[in-house]
Amino acid sequence: METAANKREILQEILDREDDLWIIMKPSRRNPADPDDLCVFQSPARWKEARAEIPHAWFLDREIEKIESAVADAIARAEQGYRFTD
Repeated sequence: METAANKREILQEILDREDDLWIIMKPSRRNPADPDDLCVFQSPARWKEARAEIPHAWFLDREIEKIESAVADAIARAEQGYRFTD
């Protein structure tokens, strides 16, 4: 049986290494193991939003390098403004 991965915890560890502050908008605090692949980050200082489709299986299998790469790519492609609403 699969154990739910705390996606927020894994993502926060990765985002903490970024120079700028990025806030995790999705998965939410209420559902840190959300099985949806969409992850959303916002940078208040730059007023940018980054989106990444990260397979849930990567979190379950602790594929940290793949997750790091997906987060880095999303941040590099971040768009001006916020579109995400919960």
